[in-house]
Amino acid sequence: MRLFTKITLSFFLISFIIICSISIVNFIHTRNLVEKEISNKISAISKTLAQNINLTKKNLNENINKLCKDLDLAFIVIIDKDKKRLSHPNKELIGKLVEGEDSDEALNGKHYISIAKGSLKRSIRSFSPIYKDEKIVGAVIVGVFSDYLDILTFNENKINLYLSIFFILLILLLSVLLNKNIKNILLGYEPKQFRLLLQRQNAILKSLNEGIIAIDNKNTITLINDEAKKIFKLALLEDDLIGKNVDEKIPHSNMSEVLKTKKAQINKKQKLNDITILTNRIPYFIDGKIAGVVASFKNLKDVEKIANKLVNTKKYLDILSANHHEFKNKLHIINALLENNNIKQCKKYLEEISYKQSTNTKSLECFIKDKIILTFLESKFNFIKEFKVDIILDKNSFLNPINNVLLQNDIISILSNTIDNALDALQHTNNKKIKVFIKNNKKYLCIKVSDNANKLKDCEKIFTKGYSSKGENRGYGLFICSEIANKNNGFISVKSHNKDTVFSIFTTLKEEND
Repeated sequence: MRLFTKITLSFFLISFIIICSISIVNFIHTRNLVEKEISNKISAISKTLAQNINLTKKNLNENINKLCKDLDLAFIVIIDKDKKRLSHPNKELIGKLVEGEDSDEALNGKHYISIAKGSLKRSIRSFSPIYKDEKIVGAVIVGVFSDYLDILTFNENKINLYLSIFFILLILLLSVLLNKNIKNILLGYEPKQFRLLLQRQNAILKSLNEGIIAIDNKNTITLINDEAKKIFKLALLEDDLIGKNVDEKIPHSNMSEVLKTKKAQINKKQKLNDITILTNRIPYFIDGKIAGVVASFKNLKDVEKIANKLVNTKKYLDILSANHHEFKNKLHIINALLENNNIKQCKKYLEEISYKQSTNTKSLECFIKDKIILTFLESKFNFIKEFKVDIILDKNSFLNPINNVLLQNDIISILSNTIDNALDALQHTNNKKIKVFIKNNKKYLCIKVSDNANKLKDCEKIFTKGYSSKGENRGYGLFICSEIANKNNGFISVKSHNKDTVFSIFTTLKEEND
């Protein structure tokens, strides 16, 4: 049985039992009051009759029965001292003796009330002795049937009975409403399901490699996961934050601002002492009202590592695509030569390709000792040559192995963007040439890429984000190079004369390995 049903039934049953108990107690109390009232009434009548009755009067039975009817009694019986009936509702019993010993005490001079079954049926009776000349000559028995008491009790309790039925129906309605309200509060879930959801939530929060922190609508921290605690420890912040004010414990969190504006903040940088995090702050609502804010965040260094790896992967994909295009063209030429049965010419073509490839590879291998950057330059050079551009590596170049993955990605990004920029500049130039220079030592790195295109215009603007003379959605390559140089405590510059444009990038090298 579902919890909602159990609660509803329990509430209804408890209320029903209480109301029924009250009704029964009230009925018993009313019955006692009615019985007492009737007892007093028949007692007074029996005493009065005993004092004023004349046993020798004619038509005694008729007069007594008429009086009984007028007083709304069940019966009035008159007996003499020998227990012989002188009046009775049943004429056939007149002159016959009273059964039992109920009347004995009355004939002995005692007034009392008795509840018992007589000649008619169960009734409540009042016995009073009849005196004449201070001698007992008989007794008066005045009675009311027990079921008459039940009728009077019901009539007295009729309103209470209707009220009880009304309250029972009202409680039934309230039970149904309570059931619905509990369902809404618990979102239709059973407690067991809530426990499973909570366990699942905790497991999810622990498995996330992002920090999660939540506050309620009073700026009080209500949730923090393990990853968030790790980041706070690195930032030398307190990690036991549950129940504390977010503005007091986490500087520049801006979560209270989101609470006020009810607007999310996405991909925002935030300083935590010496650590910079990238955070999303999102408000959450309950029943249309803002209930709090949830923030997810990650160490910016980790984000940059992932971003650089993705950039590096993209570069490798571009290289593979260029190689695929290059070799596809060569295969077409070989296929055409073989179809025309030009075996000698095909053999000569293959030897030329092999020689050029070997020469290019050996030439680059002499100067570039970093295998990843060497692979990139080999593919990039082959790709550029497809556009009939003479691209060479300056003979004064020499690159030692780079042990920092982030720096490798930065170098590839600089080379790729500057070479692509030179290729674009050479579109309307004859005898296209590009020269690449790269050199490093333990502390510094220098890259130069030159071309023989026409003189550049607006040299002071070309490193501005989005600026380009080649159309829309361009102007990001040189901006990225500038950002990389600045990030590594370096600089980028350009010198442009007619048929001679040189981009120079100078950066410092970080000694730590990634």
